[in-house]
Order: sequence, then structure tokens, then C-alpha cells
Amino acid sequence: MLPLSLGRAGATDARRREFQPPVAWFRPANIASATSAELRALIVWLACFVLVGVGIGLGHVWLRLKVTDIGYRLSATRQVVERLEQEGNELTMEVARLDAPGRLEEAARMRLGMVQPEKNQEAVLP
Repeated sequence: MLPLSLGRAGATDARRREFQPPVAWFRPANIASATSAELRALIVWLACFVLVGVGIGLGHVWLRLKVTDIGYRLSATRQVVERLEQEGNELTMEVARLDAPGRLEEAARMRLGMVQPEKNQEAVLP
């Protein structure tokens, strides 16, 4: 009886052969020639998933940085609004103090030398 390899040497060699690309850079010299297309496809898919994961991670970090930046801006804007409201309240109180009748009467007496009119000095306009 003959060994199986003697009768069918060409057929088994043809089945064992892998696709050999015409370009030399496609298969580096340090990778064994038995690397299958399935393993390469798995590596490509894994690389794609890693890239997508990195992209999602970078997007998440960018979004968090934007939220933090907008939070700081909002806080600064609130402080400006509070300061302006306080200034507005102070100015309203100052206007009320300056428009007070007692103060106007005092200013008229001190600066302009005015006095209260006598009863017969008043004139009523129609």
C-alpha cells in the first residue's frame, strides 16, 4: 500500500497553498506564511472597533469640556447680572433720595437763598 501523499501530491499542495499577493509589502517578512485571511479580517475588525471606541471617547471628552466651559461662562454671566442689578437698586435709591421734597427744599434755601412764600404771595394758575 502506498502513502496517500504519493498519489495526490499536486492536489494536496494546491489545497494547502494560500493566496499570495503580488505586492511584497502586503505580507511582512516576520509573519508566518500560514496567516489566514480570517485572522487578518479579525484584526481589521478589531482595529475598526478600537478606532470607533477612541472616536467615541474623544467625542465624550470634548463634550464634557464644552459643558464645563459653558458652565463657567454661565456663572460669570450670573455674577455680572447680579452686580448690575445691585448697581441699579443703588441708583434707584440715590434718585429717590435726590428727588425727596425735603432735600430739594433744603437745596433751594442753601444754594439759591429761596424762602417759603407768604400767603398773599401765592398765585393760583387756572
